[in-house]
Amino acid sequence: MRLIREEVYKICSRRIVKVSFGVVLAGIVLIFMVIGPWEERCSIGSGESRLDYSGFDAIARDKELAAEFEGVLTDDVVSRMAQTCFFQEYAANGIVTNCNYINTFFTRNGLTDGIFNGPEPVKATRTLPLGSTAMGSLTGEPVYFTYVRGWQVLKELFSVGALLMGVFVIIALSSVFSEEYSLKTISVLLTTAHGKTRDILAKLAAGVVLCVGVFGICTSLMVLLCGCVYGFQGLGCFAGMLEGSWMLSREWMVSVSYISIGAFFVRYFLLALSGLLLLAVFMLFASAVSEQNFTALILGLVFFLLPVLLWILYEMNFMRMSPKVSLFFKSLICCSPIYSCFDVIEQVTTKSMLLFRGVESAAIAIPCLWVMVWRYRNYQG
Repeated sequence: MRLIREEVYKICSRRIVKVSFGVVLAGIVLIFMVIGPWEERCSIGSGESRLDYSGFDAIARDKELAAEFEGVLTDDVVSRMAQTCFFQEYAANGIVTNCNYINTFFTRNGLTDGIFNGPEPVKATRTLPLGSTAMGSLTGEPVYFTYVRGWQVLKELFSVGALLMGVFVIIALSSVFSEEYSLKTISVLLTTAHGKTRDILAKLAAGVVLCVGVFGICTSLMVLLCGCVYGFQGLGCFAGMLEGSWMLSREWMVSVSYISIGAFFVRYFLLALSGLLLLAVFMLFASAVSEQNFTALILGLVFFLLPVLLWILYEMNFMRMSPKVSLFFKSLICCSPIYSCFDVIEQVTTKSMLLFRGVESAAIAIPCLWVMVWRYRNYQG
């Protein structure tokens, strides 16, 4: 434990690591304000009688509206929602002019006859029977309605926050081994009693501890920000209520049973953590095979960002593949560390993706760990 604490201290004592971590925390708070309170709008009514709220006032008003309809969602409840909060109206450019939490909920979850995601949005004229909608037919259980805007914000915030954490891990771990090489302290370490055994295990453990610690601190901060401002209620609600984005992927949704928001985030957080841990292992490998910190940093950034570039090339049809190879390629990309940060719900619901992720992670981590140990023990600088 003493060696691990010393290695963690060595990593955290570097000025660039302290500054980078401060930037990550500040970035999370700033992004939260941009996509959360500063973006909130609530409009009640229509025409000249419409009342507009913004920021924290909008959040408070939306909470009051949602409290009126909290409970099991029924056709009668949806109808009363439309009567109280009105159907969404659209300006000439397609922007919603009377947006509030309630009418956003029943519009984006397909509970009206309107069209909100087409090139020309169409205002709804009536609500639809719940049983005839995607939400009513696919959940398999009664849908409980409450105010879950905070979890919607957290879903967006965590995607960006996880990316920031990934970049921080790359910066922090780039020097674990390479700094020993550049400072010529490696020769002394290898001559000690435990230089070729405990020292390398301590460095590996320190990297994992740092990764888990940063993840815990940053994730806790994001959850607290969203919970304190929006409330912690609604964790047991159907995860499809998170903006209704599941409606765009009916093919996989048909085979998915009821998923709560709480279960969604637990799996989402675990997958993101697994991606960061894989990135940490690769960074330790990159540091072990690099003479300079900068070289390890570049290798880490390439490993982290390359899947995005490959996906862009694939989407632009620069890469021709057969259907089976294409499926394998997309699965490979989706299971990479950077895509573990994104809120793609199918990643947390299909067993095949979890199995594929495990195989891919093992295929990367095991060779990286073996080369890292071999390189460190046999260093001849």
